[in-house]
Amino acid sequence: MGTALLLLLVFLVIHAYSVTTSPQSDTKNADGVTDVPDNTVALVIHDSPNPKWTPRLLDALRAHGAHATFMLVGTKVNEHPELVRRMLDEGHDVGVTGFRPGDVSRLPGWQRDLELSLAQQALASATGVHTRLFGRAYDVAPDTLATLRGDGYLVVEPTEDALSLPWGDLPALSAIAQRGTVIRMHDTGSVTVDEVNGLLSTMSIRGHRFANLSEALHIPRPQRDAGLAGQVTGHVTAAAQVYGGVVVVVLNTLIIIAALLAVLRALMQLGLANTARRVAREREANPPPWYSPPVSVIVPAYNESANIEATVQSLLANTHMADVEVIVVDDGSTDGTADLVLALGLPGVHVIRQRNAGKSAALNTGITHAKHDILILVDGDTVFEPETIGHLVQPMADENVGAVSGNTKVANRRSLLGRWQHLEYCAGSNLDRQILNALQCIPTVPGAIGAFRRAALAKVGGISSQTLAEDTDLTIAITRAGWRVTYTPDARAWTEVPATLGALYRQRYRWSFGTFQSMWKHRHSWRDRGPAGRIGRYGLLYLLAFQLILPLLGPAMDVFVLYGMFVADAPHAVLLWLGFLAIQTAGAGYALHLDGESLRPLWGLPLQQVVYRQLTYLVVIQSVVTALHGAQLKWQSNARSGQAARLLTYKTKPQAGAAPQPQPHPAPAPMPRPPAEMLAEVTVEIPRVAP
Repeated sequence: MGTALLLLLVFLVIHAYSVTTSPQSDTKNADGVTDVPDNTVALVIHDSPNPKWTPRLLDALRAHGAHATFMLVGTKVNEHPELVRRMLDEGHDVGVTGFRPGDVSRLPGWQRDLELSLAQQALASATGVHTRLFGRAYDVAPDTLATLRGDGYLVVEPTEDALSLPWGDLPALSAIAQRGTVIRMHDTGSVTVDEVNGLLSTMSIRGHRFANLSEALHIPRPQRDAGLAGQVTGHVTAAAQVYGGVVVVVLNTLIIIAALLAVLRALMQLGLANTARRVAREREANPPPWYSPPVSVIVPAYNESANIEATVQSLLANTHMADVEVIVVDDGSTDGTADLVLALGLPGVHVIRQRNAGKSAALNTGITHAKHDILILVDGDTVFEPETIGHLVQPMADENVGAVSGNTKVANRRSLLGRWQHLEYCAGSNLDRQILNALQCIPTVPGAIGAFRRAALAKVGGISSQTLAEDTDLTIAITRAGWRVTYTPDARAWTEVPATLGALYRQRYRWSFGTFQSMWKHRHSWRDRGPAGRIGRYGLLYLLAFQLILPLLGPAMDVFVLYGMFVADAPHAVLLWLGFLAIQTAGAGYALHLDGESLRPLWGLPLQQVVYRQLTYLVVIQSVVTALHGAQLKWQSNARSGQAARLLTYKTKPQAGAAPQPQPHPAPAPMPRPPAEMLAEVTVEIPRVAP
């Protein structure tokens, strides 16, 4: 609901800017004075409508058969639309001065245009029309006048102000009326009513005509039909103001919940993540014997030609002291992925081709053909550092550990979109794993880098295809089966993230949808006894709070800021938003510090809130809607540019806290083709998995 309100408000703002008046001929002489015929008085009444005094003014005008021009304030129009309808029904003209009281001509151009457009929408809601009259109550700069006239407004400039009229001198008043005049009055009290009554009674006897501007100037009525779109948006903005109290209460409630969740997450970050680092330092001070089991690395690949060579080369360039077997499962690629791997001619590499059956099937195929009991699952766009495998398998020395998550790093972080994802990986995914590792309830070992014990995979029946987030589903299942899942930040893998908003949206939509599928599949895990139940009591609750509820409530903050700035006149909303941003910035900075990263990318965080966060809101909402409808999605591969392959070299380990420098990976040295038992290509026919 929050994003729907935000999008609606943004649409209204955009539509507001589109509300302009039709250009008309200028009605001013060279001195900028409106030409009113002799013996004609045009009454222009500002600050209308007023629930107490406007009806009396209208009664007085009707009693004398006179017409006037009312300059309206948008907020008052929304509060008393019946008075505006009466004005038009009784032949009066209406104009606007802004959405809120005050001198809009002194505002910045964008804000002035918004004020006038919102006032036009209020008028459209009340009467179904727009107007081209703008009431000038103060001195207006020439450039502002030119802008308003360029927008099609007829700027009404008074000849006399009621406050300066010689009310007790009838001959002087008559002389003023004889030359034709525009008299400005304010709809603010009984004095105005008395003055209008007296003026009408006295000057009508002397033969002066009281007219609205269109009658006085012999021009068409300034009102025009607002159209269906204008009326609809006008009704919505009017309702937002009229029922503003309810809106504010709802927004405040949502913001309080979102703020509490944000503070809770920050406290967990500061507490549990720091505890995890302390435990890690203690382990470094008293390190256990280095564990070096043989491992099988499984790489499921679907159209990964851009990075697959670098992925395989990085796996074999490791410093792990035991045997490393690499199995690439080509899941029906059409870009020659398998051929590229075979052309490398590297020892210890097996290539398996199968018809496209999905990532889960590809992983299960690789597991079936692997010969070792420690299995590392790697995405086809991921590059390992030389020491990654060694660090990743260290927790496996504990026989109770069934899975280990590594540290996923963004390789293509030089663009703004890549920098945003780098912040999200560090301040979101990796920091969350630090927290959940301390709670012993990690729900996801990422597909980019994870180690698994074969016995644990066998106990849960392999990798299920029932969800799109097969990594989350598998991790939760392993924990529920009684195995421990842990996280080692020193095992770093560099992956290529989506380079366009469209690709990013598709990826995050699949992740979010798959996560909700996994949460629903394991919704009864809170009943599990002992340590296995921690994933349901803590892990899934963490996902529910911070990956579902908080993203759904987050738009309330954005709506509150826009509502406070443009509708409710509440500038403190911006201060609240800035406070919220400060909390997020502090958390992101702490996450970068824990991950040994530079703090420089933090400058992009405010921009992230404007664009990137809105995309994540939409992803969560669409995922929830899709899940409720029971729709299914297929495994897809984003277009790759090969940046992961270009950003790393494998001869040296990147320095902590520094992104790897972009340079092409050197081509492998020519080598004789290894024996058949070391390099194999296997074709496996697997029936297609029903979507």
